[in-house]
Order: sequence, then C-alpha cells, then structure tokens
Amino acid sequence: MESEAPILYHAEAGVATITLNRPARLNAITWPMMERMLALSRRAGSDQSIRVLVFKGNGRAFSSGDDIVDGMGVRSEGGDPEGITADRGLHYELVKCLLELPKPTVAAIHGRCHGAAWVISLACDFRVGSTEAVVGDIRAARAIFAGQSAPLLLPRLIGQSRAMDLLITGRVIDAAEAERIGYFTRLWPRDTYERELQGFLDELASGPTRTYAAWKLTVNRSVLLELDGYTDYERALADKVRRTEDSAEGRASFKERRVPRYRGL
Repeated sequence: MESEAPILYHAEAGVATITLNRPARLNAITWPMMERMLALSRRAGSDQSIRVLVFKGNGRAFSSGDDIVDGMGVRSEGGDPEGITADRGLHYELVKCLLELPKPTVAAIHGRCHGAAWVISLACDFRVGSTEAVVGDIRAARAIFAGQSAPLLLPRLIGQSRAMDLLITGRVIDAAEAERIGYFTRLWPRDTYERELQGFLDELASGPTRTYAAWKLTVNRSVLLELDGYTDYERALADKVRRTEDSAEGRASFKERRVPRYRGL
C-alpha cells in the first residue's frame, strides 16, 4: 500500500479493503478518488480470490463527503460532472458497480459519514459501525441537491417518511438511532470494533460467495432496473437547483463557515 495515496487498497485472506486516506480533510472525496474507488471496486469484483469488499476511512472519520471546500479536482477520464449529458457520472457508476458486484460489500463506519460517502454506504450490502459513529446526508442544509441515488436507496432501507426527514432536513443522527431505523446492520463498541469487524469480514469471506451473489442480485434487481431513469431525472433537477440563488448562498456559506441566509429563490 502507498501510505500517502488518498485511496489505499489491500487484499488478504479473501477480503479486499478500500481505505479513504485523507485524514487531515476527514477523507473528503475528490474526482480522482472516485475514479480510483470505482477502478478498485471493479478489480475486486473480477478477482476470483476476493470474496468480500470493505470500505474504510483513516483517521477520525469514515468520510465527510464530497470536497466542496478545496474542490473536487479534475476527472482524468473527461465527462461533464456538472452538466446533463449521456455521462451519468462517477457516483452513478460506483453505485451501480457496488449493487451489481457478485460478492458482499461492506461499509465499515467510524466517526462521521456524510454526503457522497453516505451514498457509498447506502450502495453497500452491509453498513456496520462503531457506536460513536454519526451519519446523515447533511447537504440540504447548504441548499445542495446532489442525491447521487440516495433518494432511491434510502427509502428502501429505512422507509419513505424517515428518508424524507433525513434528506430534507439534512440532520445527522447518532449510531444508536441509525441502527434503530435500519441503516446499520451491526454496531460494536469502540474498544471491540476492529476485532468484531474482522470477525464479520472473515465470516463473509469464508461463506458460499456465489449463493451470496444470487441473494444480493435478486434483492437489488428492482433498484437496478430503475437506476438509469432515476439518475437522468435526478440530474435534470440538480441542474435547475444549481442555478438558484439559494444554492449559491449555501455553497458560499459553507466555504465561509457562516450561517446561510436563504430567500427561497
């Protein structure tokens, strides 16, 4: 592993680990990081020696989400991440990849998990975490509409009313509430977290991988059938929202670390 790389990859005993590695920025995600996570997820999917894929974060958090303060950087593969084009975007590609991956995927969450990282966790088969985790989309509070499939995936996990509450208000919830409403499937105390996580991953890696894949693909079938049309609709709405005064104010207030002043425009 490259210790300074923003995304690390390690494979051992059937478990592939993708680690977000910008701890000083709470693992805020850039376009190059999205590209790397997508490439590594596809690599894990096609590697017969890999039987489970897990996402982690270094430092104090899983990830704070897309890096809207320092900027997302440049996509090496081109595309138009801000426009409405045939390119549905890297978030879409990663979500689809994880939903289709023929082996279990796990988001192992400690500290904060927001924005695009929250989306990645929703696309995983299992969300497990430390009891000190804090999760939530958070973007609505800054007038940012970038669902990235969260409005499609979240209601299936926690129900439409709870999903509406979290997405519209942008509030964050602690690990106990997240487990109660169905977001987390496993929670472990901080002092036993790493041991319990490794035991869970080893259990998945030693199981009947192709049977797991069949269950996973049947559970995800309806979402995958809907995903393309949903993404096109979402991106059309996002394009309109980005042009509003409130959207500009939300982003400016975030960068300036002040309370936003919305006018409903």
